[in-house]
Amino acid sequence: MIHRQNGYILFITFSMLALCTALVSVFMVKGITHKKLSSALLEQEKLQQFAMSSVAIAQSFLSFSPEDLQPKKEEGVLENEKKDEKSKPFDVNKALLEKLLPVLGRVQEFKFQDIEKDFPVVINLIFFSESGKININGLYDLVSKKFYDEGNKGKDQKIFAKWLFEKISKMTGKPSLLQPFVEYMKTRKAPLNDVTELLAIQEFSDCFADAVFYEENIKNNGTDKVMKKLFLTDVFTVAYENDTIQPWLLSPSVCALLDIVQKHDKNDSVDKLVEKEDKIDISSFKQVSDWQKDWDTGLKSLYGLSYDKIPESVRHVLATSFQATVFSVLVSVFNENMMVRIFAILKQKRLPNGAIVYDVIKTYQV
Repeated sequence: MIHRQNGYILFITFSMLALCTALVSVFMVKGITHKKLSSALLEQEKLQQFAMSSVAIAQSFLSFSPEDLQPKKEEGVLENEKKDEKSKPFDVNKALLEKLLPVLGRVQEFKFQDIEKDFPVVINLIFFSESGKININGLYDLVSKKFYDEGNKGKDQKIFAKWLFEKISKMTGKPSLLQPFVEYMKTRKAPLNDVTELLAIQEFSDCFADAVFYEENIKNNGTDKVMKKLFLTDVFTVAYENDTIQPWLLSPSVCALLDIVQKHDKNDSVDKLVEKEDKIDISSFKQVSDWQKDWDTGLKSLYGLSYDKIPESVRHVLATSFQATVFSVLVSVFNENMMVRIFAILKQKRLPNGAIVYDVIKTYQV
């Protein structure tokens, strides 16, 4: 006898349709997700390449062509009045200061939608001088296993290191880094190749793990007051050969260590580099200075700090001769969806024709 199972085929049919619908839905969701991820990765890669290319703006800004280095005629002076006088040589260092001081540590903004309508990208550049930071390799002598000039009055790097690490401890609320630094350096056979190697020290990591690269305009608890925050690569450097700090070009973090409130910290103005018209008086600039005599006439107006306010343990590390050949730039490229940041170190090079250009010697993905 045959038993009929009514609706069996219909049930199987609808089950198969439901299964197919579920599979199609899964594939569609995965496909849409993959498309969004692919688009985001492609956009990030595009911004990454654009950020790397934007370093060329910094290189161009710092460079001098052979024509730039030619002596300039004084305005309002007739040619026949100067023909018997020797032309005054072009002062590269002074010209470099005139370029850098108005923009050092400040955000310079370029909006590419003003240039190319279908490319709504914004570039922010911040310039730094590596000579205005602390050469970490200039503190501790790996051969003698002690600080350079230890016990030598007026040059003792141990005295400076004690002040430095105590100041960092005070500002970060962390224990002093002095002893961990000494213990770590005792184990090394060669100088540090990169500032970020300091993060291998647990105490340094506790202080700087979230503050490796400079960030502008850090606000305190949502208020308008700017925090004096320290950043690892803005305090220390290994790219500068001397163990002194160039007072004309102090980094924002070194300024914070010296309790210097920079003028541009008082507002959030963002300026285009090409439109910058700020003038800073450098008429007191000297190639060689005696800061006990020259600080107040030259740098007091720049930093709002008199020489007697500089800690005695710091004074001996202030460079008396001006030299600045290594710079760095923090490039931020962003649109409405994402941001990419590159930190690059640039080193000066003179070409056979006399031009001064800058090579990129190291880059970091921030």
